[in-house]
Amino acid sequence: MAQHDLSEDDYLHVGNRDGYDGYSEAEQDALEYCEKYASDHMAIDQAFMDRMIGHFGDELMVDMTLSIGCWIAFGRINQVMDVSVSCPLRMKGPEEAQEAMDENGDGDILAMRSARFV
Repeated sequence: MAQHDLSEDDYLHVGNRDGYDGYSEAEQDALEYCEKYASDHMAIDQAFMDRMIGHFGDELMVDMTLSIGCWIAFGRINQVMDVSVSCPLRMKGPEEAQEAMDENGDGDILAMRSARFV
């Protein structure tokens, strides 16, 4: 977290941003955007989007929106597929991963990703 200029307090107060003064106005709005996007997307009006674009610009807003959408989708996929968040993954060693990629075709991104896990 320190490499991203986040303190332990910043992390601990994500769910209680109103009672914490450690976030900038832009960070508070970004957290509100995430919350609205996930639970009440119809509440995101043009005034709020204009404020967000004022903080982050068009390009970063597109990136942020896509990222939030992907994480929401991943969470829903895990829920539907009954994948536990405590499911342990064991990384393969470099030799095992390379062998699996050679067997599955190293040009295939799915083969490369799956080759890293048991």
